[in-house]
Amino acid sequence: MIDDLYNKIGQILVMSCPDDAIKIVTGIEIAQENDAAGYYFNYYDNKNNKKEFKPVSKARDDIFYTMLEIKKYFLDNNLTNGKPIWEGCIVEIDIKNSKINFEFKYEPFIDVDDDDE
Repeated sequence: MIDDLYNKIGQILVMSCPDDAIKIVTGIEIAQENDAAGYYFNYYDNKNNKKEFKPVSKARDDIFYTMLEIKKYFLDNNLTNGKPIWEGCIVEIDIKNSKINFEFKYEPFIDVDDDDE
């Protein structure tokens, strides 16, 4: 179940990134009310240049709702060990080697500016 959700995020990101991407690094931070999120989307090309990209709004929505499912899974299965739930995560995808890593964050880590929406 949880692996399916992780893979869904990975698939959305890989399908949304530019063709020359070999690595994706994305930050996703969910508001405490679970009604909004902040993001950043970066990728590295085959020359190791870091660049930004912006997935279409449907992809961002799909990522948001999948992250809410992951959050619910953590809470429903008591994976927080009685501690507060994480606020977001950094997702790294190594496209060339088909590897994905989620690093969960417990404090705000994305500066959200209003004109980014």
